[in-house]
Amino acid sequence: MRLLRLVLVLAVIGALVGEVAYRFLLQSEFVAAAAARDPGAQDISANVGFPVTPGLALHRTASVTVAEHRVDLGSLRADAVVARGTGVHVNVLTSLTGRRADVTSVDNVDFSADISQAEASRTLPAGYSYVFQADKVIMKGPGTTNLTGRFQVRAPAQLIFILPGLQTPPVITFSGYPFSQCVQAVKVVPGKATVTCSKAHPGTGLFPHS
Repeated sequence: MRLLRLVLVLAVIGALVGEVAYRFLLQSEFVAAAAARDPGAQDISANVGFPVTPGLALHRTASVTVAEHRVDLGSLRADAVVARGTGVHVNVLTSLTGRRADVTSVDNVDFSADISQAEASRTLPAGYSYVFQADKVIMKGPGTTNLTGRFQVRAPAQLIFILPGLQTPPVITFSGYPFSQCVQAVKVVPGKATVTCSKAHPGTGLFPHS
């Protein structure tokens, strides 16, 4: 009986060690894959949700989150871009033998990009700047001119500064995957604005890139 218990304990420990080891391997492979897709991105990280190994037979992981910093999105640069994928299917053989995250399909990905008010201000004419407050955007101009409005999404890839009576509102246009084709919502808090995009069954499009 004691021997059986020892065998079971060792089996559980072995399974846990294997789970942790494969999880870290996958995370490093996802970081490398994201870096290859967007060489200009900085401070890339990846997190693979537990458990991993029970899904090996299904060639998938439950969830994968990839974060990149300082990502060019056209006329501005995002402080951070995050992709949260669920139902991420991978080629396990390629992962184990080739040390490469070969994504074969993804069920759903939620993308988000954080834009600082300083970076957004770069899209305005000289002398103008944005100040972001909770659900409110202030455009400061030369002298004491302050215009208080809000951002509105204009599909597929733009934010417009909305202010009643403003004839030619400033526009921020995004490029790069996925935001060149999918800006669905924006949330403004003090100091930053976050744009989001959710894609169902995007093929292998897990990684954001310029």
